[in-house]
Amino acid sequence: MRISELVLALAQLRIFASTLYYGSYPLNDSSPDSDDQALLKYALIAPCIEDGISQRDRAQELGLSERTLRRLICKFKSIGLNGLKRKKRSDKGAPRVSVNSTQFIKGRILEFPELSCTVIQRQLSRLNNHSADYKASYHQIRFIKMNLSDDIITLARSEKDFEETRELLFRHEATFPNEVWQCDHKFLDILVWDSCGKAAQPVLTAIIDDYTRAIMGYYLDLDPPSAQRTALSLRQAIWRKDDPKWLVCGIPDRFYTDRGADFKSNRIENIAAELGIKLSKGRAYKPQGKGKIERFFNTVNQLFMSELPGFTPENTPPTPPGMTIQQLQATFQEWLISEYMHRVHSEINQTPFERWSTHHLLPRLAESLESLNILLLTVSDERIVQQDGVRIFNLRYYATEFCGLTGKRVTARYDPQDISYVLIYRENELVCRAICAELANQKPSLKEFMKARNSYKRSLRKDIEQYVSFANSLPDALRKIATPAPSGTSAEKTPASKLRRYKVDE
Repeated sequence: MRISELVLALAQLRIFASTLYYGSYPLNDSSPDSDDQALLKYALIAPCIEDGISQRDRAQELGLSERTLRRLICKFKSIGLNGLKRKKRSDKGAPRVSVNSTQFIKGRILEFPELSCTVIQRQLSRLNNHSADYKASYHQIRFIKMNLSDDIITLARSEKDFEETRELLFRHEATFPNEVWQCDHKFLDILVWDSCGKAAQPVLTAIIDDYTRAIMGYYLDLDPPSAQRTALSLRQAIWRKDDPKWLVCGIPDRFYTDRGADFKSNRIENIAAELGIKLSKGRAYKPQGKGKIERFFNTVNQLFMSELPGFTPENTPPTPPGMTIQQLQATFQEWLISEYMHRVHSEINQTPFERWSTHHLLPRLAESLESLNILLLTVSDERIVQQDGVRIFNLRYYATEFCGLTGKRVTARYDPQDISYVLIYRENELVCRAICAELANQKPSLKEFMKARNSYKRSLRKDIEQYVSFANSLPDALRKIATPAPSGTSAEKTPASKLRRYKVDE
């Protein structure tokens, strides 16, 4: 059997199979058996190419015109088997509408998505009165509307929706522990009792390692987000932990945050410069860059907060608190160390503790705990030494080492958790530790001091209002203002003069 006969038999067999499947042989270009058409055409011209049969004899044998065979042979010799396939239409899948009409229809749909196809057709008919180029049927307009891509429709509706649902995202993954840390604040969906017995919403500041998904440090309290909260979280994250279930520590190479005011403060920049940390800020209004820390906050809500009394999800009425902030702090630390750190993470298929332990990397630590405490647990403030010492918060701090420093500018560092003393530095060298005699035995925190000062100020204002109100309630003590007696006679009306001064006078 010749090759041409074999090809023809194979093509006919495939055509027969397609006929059984589709009911008739598909001739359109999108048919899965479009290659069979090329094989069938090749079987017609194969004797001319392989055996040298003349085109005239072959045309008479097949009952075709010689010109048809000549055209097929030319296409095969120039392109090959692909030249025997039917060409696709250039306007396939597109309505037969002018370019101007198509652009007008798309513009109306994207600008006013609520417009119906009938309204757009009426607008086109008005334009058609001035130019014959604007014309389309209802079905053509509907076809254009249905074939608009979801991306362009979403972007026309809202750029924010496009960025959240359609825009491509680049997922960054760290290659070793302490390469990248992410930090953020979160108002937790729970209400607790504060020290005054009032319901309050706690704030969680957390630092997560990008590679291991381990929580390096956190700070849970009722204070609003601030640079001090971040510094306290960094102190816990950097230094070694005492619990063997939470053996994570070190100084990160990069610290990734959003563009909040507390993260852009001079305090955080000074800490990063001292510790050799590179600060990285996410793009504005792009929460996708903080996906790992946001995922942790979602885990806290789902696996921890949802089982506690006082849990109040978003857009729900507030639930009465069932625990104090101190109880929440103790419960959260137990859950974090015992459950989260030893629970398999779906992204890394390991627990954060295992991923940290299996990577043998010596973390970079601070020189000493004291230097770390001075840097992170204290706030620096420039002051000038007076004759009676240094004044901060209207409190006087004094030390014998101030001799010879009167009138000199120094740096005072204080711990917001204990303002009974301050550390005095000059030219980055520790000079002394100044004590406040009024608070020496109390060791109050800055928060407690501000609370006491504000309470005292409120009591003074209350006394002022009481005294002023009592004084104003006694009008007899004021000097009486004399009022003139009303006149009993009214002024007499002056009669008009009868003397004519001008010609125009009547």
